[in-house]
This record gives sequence, C-alpha cells and structure tokens, in this order.
Amino acid sequence: MGCQKRTNAGQSTYKALHASIDGLDLDLVATLRKFFLGVENHVEPIRELSAYSALTVDTDEDRALVHSTNATDFSSIIEKIRLGADNDPVKEMQEFHNAWALVVEFSDEEHQLYAFSKIKGGWNLKRASTISSWTFADGDFKKIELGNTFSFRDYFDFVSYGEDVFIRDKANYELGLNIREGLELKRDVLVSALAKHGIIASVDDLKVAIGTNKTLLRRLVSAEETRYFEDQQFIEDMKAIIAEHQWRLDVDVDGKFVIDENNIDLFLKLINDKRFISLIKKQMVDADSVELVVDT
Repeated sequence: MGCQKRTNAGQSTYKALHASIDGLDLDLVATLRKFFLGVENHVEPIRELSAYSALTVDTDEDRALVHSTNATDFSSIIEKIRLGADNDPVKEMQEFHNAWALVVEFSDEEHQLYAFSKIKGGWNLKRASTISSWTFADGDFKKIELGNTFSFRDYFDFVSYGEDVFIRDKANYELGLNIREGLELKRDVLVSALAKHGIIASVDDLKVAIGTNKTLLRRLVSAEETRYFEDQQFIEDMKAIIAEHQWRLDVDVDGKFVIDENNIDLFLKLINDKRFISLIKKQMVDADSVELVVDT
C-alpha cells in the first residue's frame, strides 16, 4: 500500500494506493520479524518498551516506544486501508508519484498488523538516477533496466497492532504522522491553561515566543503530562528558586511571569521541573527526559 499526503491549513488528508504483491511475502515477513526480533550483529531485538511522550528521547537500540494508534493520523490511514483504499488497484507506475510511505497489512483470520516505512524525501518519479545497475554471470556483465523499480529500505519504522503503535524510528514516526500539527493544537490549549491559573502575564507573548519551534512545543506540551502548573506551591517554590539564582525570568506586579523569546526556554524547563544538580559533579544541568530512581 502506498500513501500520499496533502496538507492544507495544518490539516492533512491521505490517499491510500493499493497494489497486489507477487513474490514479496517472504521479504516483507522477514522485515517484520527483524522489527521485533532483530538480526544478529545488525539490528537489536526489542527487549524493553517505554511510553511515547512529547519529550521522549531517541530510542535505544533494543527499546521500542509505545503510543496509542488513535493519538495520531495512523488510525485514519488504517481505516482507509480497511475500506479497500480510495480507488481500484494501481495499474500505472505514475500513480505512485510523490508517495510518501509504504504501509503493509499483515493479516490472518483473527489478527491484523500494519507496518509503516517512510519513503525518504517522497518517491519522485522525475528524479533521474545517476547509478547504473549491472549483473555479472558466466564472465559477462549485463545492464539491468530500472525503469519500473522501487527501492524499499527493508526496515519498518513502526508497527500498529490493536490500539497500540510500537515505534523503532521516532523521527520517521513524527515526520509521518502530523506530530507537529498536534503539538501546535495542544500549544493553544496549554497556553490558555497557564493563563487561567494566573501563571503568565500574556498569552500572546508566550505564543510568539514559542512559535512553531518543535523543541519548545514539546516542552510546553510535556507540561500537560506533569501538570505541575496546577500546584500553587510548586509555582511559589519555582519563583523562590529563580530569585535565589538570579535567573532572568521576571514577574509583573500581579506575580505573573513575563515571557519573551529570551527566557521562554528557561520558563519551560522550570515549569516541567527539568533543571537539576548532578550528584557527582555538583553541576546544574538541564534534562528533557528523566527517569525516577527506585531503590531495589
């Protein structure tokens, strides 16, 4: 299944182009097996799972992230596939022009899995190849005509099963499924919540300071997960720490933070409680992703 995407005013629509396969079953099953079980000395198997969040760091080689299928556009893509795509099976190569991803459906009588592989840069049929491919047999080189070939990366970025998506390539997951647009929508909700709790002096100033910067959007959206801003004692402690260290994050006469492009990064780190003193070096550090230490 090839997928094409169009984005207008921050909203994406998808077209599913389906085609039958001939002789590819073993290759695709092997790629799915590699996703979960790895390949010795090449790809690590999945040994650990972690929940996906806005500030999740890149996955370890033996770790996959888990997210809800319904939290992204992948549910819409799957629904199109289940409905039999948007049209009849593709007959002409040109119909795949600008396809942005391959989605493979694996199914039996009881179960369905959907595996996603991002096409780097989109499949552009106008892009002329500068490489000639030859075969060698019985002492002779022979040229292979590549007019109707398609390059597959032999790797799935994420796989959906049931209500969960298992992610091994976080970057392609976010590129493929409108993560930025989702962050921008949540930005407006979180900014309003900060204003409602009397934490920021100006909604507009905070929005301008964040803009569409994905890192800042992530940090803002992560505040939805912790919701420390709802704890008035946390806010007062935050102000005391700012004063103690003389950080440049001022408040107005009403005690609300005055945000601009010079202090937005500091504000978002503090509102998420992501500034620490290291135990060994005794240095102050920032960390977007942390795990609580539990005595065992």
